[in-house]
Amino acid sequence: MIRAATTADASACSEILFAWIKENSWYPSPAPESASESAMLTRIGSSTVLVVDGEEGVSGFIAHKDGYLDCLYLNPEARNRGMGKTLLNEAKAASPEGLGLWVLEQNRDAQRFYIREGFLETARGDGSDNEENLPDIRFEWHPEEAHNG
Repeated sequence: MIRAATTADASACSEILFAWIKENSWYPSPAPESASESAMLTRIGSSTVLVVDGEEGVSGFIAHKDGYLDCLYLNPEARNRGMGKTLLNEAKAASPEGLGLWVLEQNRDAQRFYIREGFLETARGDGSDNEENLPDIRFEWHPEEAHNG
């Protein structure tokens, strides 16, 4: 079930993000402040945050605001089951002008996912503008391009 996140979901969302960070040995340590529970509380209060809620509790979330996709993370057992696509489609529906996001260059899984979902690479960064200090890639999705391409 997809639903709007509440402040009670901040801890579960933060745990999902921390677990993803631990899975990826290339990700720098320590985890950034943006992964903390307090940062999740801020996101929930200032952005559209949706969660996947099931029998086992929250298994994934997406956060977006004003056409910018801030984050989309799922527990390992929730991946490859259409949940990420479902969350992304909710964000697309709420963003008729399109969506943009940055993906770390080393996050190949995310790149494949967003390309498959109609996003196009529009820029590259050297990492000087992100908290990880890792090269990143800007992707954008525009509804008219998705229909024409």
